[in-house]
Amino acid sequence: MSIYNEPQTMQANYPIELIVSITERSSGNTIKEFEPIHDKLMHLIIVSKDLSYFAHIHPTFENSNNTFAIYHNFPEAGEYKVWIDFKPKKGSQTLVTFELKVVGIPIHNLIPLIKDGRYLKNVEGHYQISLSAPNEIGIDKEIDMTFKILDQQGKPIMDLEPLMGAGGHSVIISSNIQYFLHVHPAEEVQSDWQGGPELSFKTKFTNGGLYKVWGQYQHKGRVITVVFILEVV
Repeated sequence: MSIYNEPQTMQANYPIELIVSITERSSGNTIKEFEPIHDKLMHLIIVSKDLSYFAHIHPTFENSNNTFAIYHNFPEAGEYKVWIDFKPKKGSQTLVTFELKVVGIPIHNLIPLIKDGRYLKNVEGHYQISLSAPNEIGIDKEIDMTFKILDQQGKPIMDLEPLMGAGGHSVIISSNIQYFLHVHPAEEVQSDWQGGPELSFKTKFTNGGLYKVWGQYQHKGRVITVVFILEVV
């Protein structure tokens, strides 16, 4: 399969229409039908080169021309990498990447990724979210990552809502932006599910180094995003 975005000059702080067309590599025919992955036909994850910027968006499928499209505003000029996750009907789940260069101002100044050892974060002034993981994370060893969501008074949040058909999800990307993981809790949930305060994910790292972890959850109609940094040795 091949994938591309509509060619155009990408300007910072300007709504850019991203158009994605997916074709069969062997025949060149456009793929017209897709199956949902975690409640969406396509997941498009965008990060800056230094992982300081993150967006997880879901383009709309346009039946008239069999493409996916969405407008996105890049806040700063610089280099970005995009991961696209999709599944053709009766086909295999596929992950494709490409790189984008955004011009204009302001120009992004690279921020080095440093392990801070902080596994409790205050988020949006409303939540305290902690991450539990093994003290030492080894290569090719399955681990459990558990997020715990409390309010600012330390009271457990017990009414989390479904996000993309699950209790939450996590995106994990290596510091060199080469390795990507998109993980969800093992069980999907019903549309009327309420849960918390803990959500656990299983994952495995095939390469060492620093990784940035984004956990996302939904509470009272709002998506909560929390960021941690892990080291794999």
